[in-house]
Amino acid sequence: MSEKYTAGFRDRLFDKDPFPLAIWYPAMEPESSVRHMGVASGAARGADFAGDGPFPMVLFSHGSEGHRFNQFWLAEYLARRGYIVAAPQHHGDNYLDASEARQLAIIERRPREMRLALDLLLDHADISDHIDRDKIYALGHSAGGATVLKLAGWDFDAQAWQNYCNVNAEADKVICQFAPSDDHIDQLHQANGGPVISERDDRIAAIIAITPAFGVAATDEGLNDVNVPMLFIEADTDEILHDHVNAAHFRKLLRGRAKFVKVKGAGHYSFLPKCTPYIAENFSYLCRDFGQDRDTIHRTVEQVIHRFLDRVKTGEIQGR
Repeated sequence: MSEKYTAGFRDRLFDKDPFPLAIWYPAMEPESSVRHMGVASGAARGADFAGDGPFPMVLFSHGSEGHRFNQFWLAEYLARRGYIVAAPQHHGDNYLDASEARQLAIIERRPREMRLALDLLLDHADISDHIDRDKIYALGHSAGGATVLKLAGWDFDAQAWQNYCNVNAEADKVICQFAPSDDHIDQLHQANGGPVISERDDRIAAIIAITPAFGVAATDEGLNDVNVPMLFIEADTDEILHDHVNAAHFRKLLRGRAKFVKVKGAGHYSFLPKCTPYIAENFSYLCRDFGQDRDTIHRTVEQVIHRFLDRVKTGEIQGR
């Protein structure tokens, strides 16, 4: 499908209360130059929505220590093809404040922030009428992938996370650095009657998880109630998350209930924007790809996601 619209863009829809949120959407006004965290792009800032909605909407959850612009390239692509994309910046787990990154509080808070963002957008005077309420999807990268899985009904098992890290703490520091303590597990038992945290939102009609984290907390029982269409996008070489306990573990547990696509030449951070000279000099690990140009990786991901969403939208792909 070619571009039918321009990419409308508005930032800080809710400013800092409760969180900064950016939105991209179908528009008709011409695009002009914009910069997202130093990366040049094009969008129609502040434009009116195209008049032939309502449009399906994709809620986006960024990775740990990221920001709302992490996948702006994908948001613009989808907006030009008839989707609204809304991206909140997660409190306590962003590039300015990582005080609770990869901790249990974030696994609880992140999906609640996504639900709050959806509530606010569906109640927003200028936006709500443009949203097709029967076609609301969620997409996330890394910790954001875990976040959208939780919105789909994954019961995240904190005890399984702790058990894994009791054995693998040194070998998997990314996942185990903030593994739950016995006190955390006790608190979950007191609050929920067990070590499971559920944050399901029945308004979410499909999810896309890009290199999802925290697969160590996934169990057969915890995924049993996930019944929406699912797309998982894996990196060919994920240098941050151990594949066998993340994407591959989800694949094993879901047993054909989700579509999995592995992107050749991609690493964990290949789904971020192209690197600026500043990023390359100060955060070079964010610039590593593994045999494929980042633009090429992005084009592949855009097409895979757009094809999946359009097939979900028309009912060609359905959950169980």
